[in-house]
Amino acid sequence: MPREHWHFQRQLLDRYNIVLAPAEFSLVMEMINRRRAQLIEERRDGQAIYSVRLPVAQERIYVLAHGARIITAWPPEKRLNVIRRQLERSPLGAGSL
Repeated sequence: MPREHWHFQRQLLDRYNIVLAPAEFSLVMEMINRRRAQLIEERRDGQAIYSVRLPVAQERIYVLAHGARIITAWPPEKRLNVIRRQLERSPLGAGSL
């Protein structure tokens, strides 16, 4: 596993108390790459924060990615939850889940 994937796994454990199996990590990457993850916030330099629901843990996590590359598990923040809920209520945001 590449070093950057280990960083993601460590941050996921620290911030959400979740350990992913290899197939689950691939699922997170696939959800982001195929635009099934909900885009929460676009950031500078092509980075974005996505909301991803992990089917096995029934937990929602936030992921910082740059294009198809996962950077880290973003800490849960109240403001991100507010943005996510607003997007889910809007007609345009509902399709990105």
